[in-house]
Amino acid sequence: MTRPTIHDVARSAQVSLATVDRVLNKRGGVAEKSVRKVLEAVEVIGYERDLTAANLSRGREYRFTFLIPNNKTGFMALIRDALDKQRAALRSQRVKLKILTVPAFDTAAQTAALAQVGPRNTDGVAVIASEAPEVQAELARLQNNGIPVVTLVSDLPRARRDFYVGPDNVMAGRTAASFMGRFIGDHRGAVLMIAGSLAARDHMERVMGFRMVMTERFPKLTLLPAVQGFDTPETVKNLTLDAMREGPIAGIYAVGAGRSGLFEALRDYTDRPVTIAHDLTPSARTALMRNELDLVIDQNPAAEVQTAINLMRDLSDQRPINPNSGAVPLNIFVRENI
Repeated sequence: MTRPTIHDVARSAQVSLATVDRVLNKRGGVAEKSVRKVLEAVEVIGYERDLTAANLSRGREYRFTFLIPNNKTGFMALIRDALDKQRAALRSQRVKLKILTVPAFDTAAQTAALAQVGPRNTDGVAVIASEAPEVQAELARLQNNGIPVVTLVSDLPRARRDFYVGPDNVMAGRTAASFMGRFIGDHRGAVLMIAGSLAARDHMERVMGFRMVMTERFPKLTLLPAVQGFDTPETVKNLTLDAMREGPIAGIYAVGAGRSGLFEALRDYTDRPVTIAHDLTPSARTALMRNELDLVIDQNPAAEVQTAINLMRDLSDQRPINPNSGAVPLNIFVRENI
């Protein structure tokens, strides 16, 4: 069965193709009676516009801006790689991606970068940013100017945004704790949590979910206060060594990045702690193969980037969107399935 066309709409409404075009593209200059006839015909015959084709025919151009941390390795490198691939693939569809990079967890830099963005140079913004009031103010300014805002990887529920694209990070933390407790088994000892920054909502939510399950289900294990490695390998290494000098460590939950420092700290331990991390980066793959990691919880950065672009395009075109469109499932990787 063929899809209804604009010709079918014109025939059903008994108006010209030009009238249908003006109504569907909201150009005005059409009598109210004719507008009603076109809209009723669209409903009756089930016509659906191919907005991508329509926009291409009109020379419509989309300009989307991504604000991401400037980490050159790890998960953010995968995000950047996905953006570069999409930027090349979408040129033929007249979609332009602009990538702004700032130091991780640097609120002032995030605010300054967002201040450069406005309706003159973008049609949608996707951000990985903090919940600082000044960042929220910039996002509110963008929305007030009619620019769709999407949060990526880490949500900002108190900010003005249209959609969050990413995993349920509380669920991710709970999942990590469930595996941690099972892997440790009947052994006793302390469990160390190393976040990038507890000011980052995704890290804070992972820690919260992890703590819930560890407290509820594995009370024999001692959960140490979460420490902040700021995604820096040297800091993560020192935090790991300091904790292991204090007493036996049964498990380590690497919430953020900087894991090369963690692997270096553990390299000389034959009976290393159970170690669980996030994001299947190249270094995480290698660590799994070398038995330096037990489990990785991944969130598929390429899919997140694709989803964010699709949502910004749909929001720009004012298309109806499923409220769950931004949800990203978690994938579990161990040595045997990579």
